[in-house]
Amino acid sequence: MKERGFLLAGPMLYAAIGAGVVILGLTAALKIQSSRLETCRTEFAAFRLETKLIGDAQEKANREREAVDRKLKEKTDADHKTAVARLQRDIKRVRDLHARSSLAPEARPASRSPHLSCFDRAEFTGALRDYEAEIIGLLAEGAENTLSLDAAKAWAQALPTQ
Repeated sequence: MKERGFLLAGPMLYAAIGAGVVILGLTAALKIQSSRLETCRTEFAAFRLETKLIGDAQEKANREREAVDRKLKEKTDADHKTAVARLQRDIKRVRDLHARSSLAPEARPASRSPHLSCFDRAEFTGALRDYEAEIIGLLAEGAENTLSLDAAKAWAQALPTQ
C-alpha cells in the first residue's frame, strides 16, 4: 500500500466538511438572531402599548385640568366684571356729586364786579371741571387696571400646582 501521508481524504472532503460547519454555524446564528428579533418585537409592542396608555391618561388629565381652569377663569371674569361695574357706579356718583357744586368760590356781595374775581368765573369753573374730569378719568383707569391685575393674581394663585 502506498502511504499518502497526513491527508487521508481529498481536499473536496475537507471543503464539504468546512461548508457543513459554516452552514451549521449560520443556521445557529439565524435561530439565535430570530429569537432576539421576536423578543425585541414583543418588547417594542409592550412599550408602544404602555406609552399609548400613559398618553391617553395624560390627555384625560389635561382635559380635566382645562375644564377646571376654564371654570376658574369664568368665575374670575365674572368677579372682575362685577368689581368694575361697582367701580364705575362709584365714579359716576363722584362725578355727579361734583357736577352739582360750583368749583369757584362765590364772589363777595359787596364786590364791584361779582362775575369777576381776578379771573373770569365761567372760564375758571370750566377749566376746573375739565381738570377734575381728567383726574377722575385717570383715577378710574388706574383703579380698573388695579382690579384687572388683582383678578389676574387671584386667578393665577387659584390654579392647581403641577
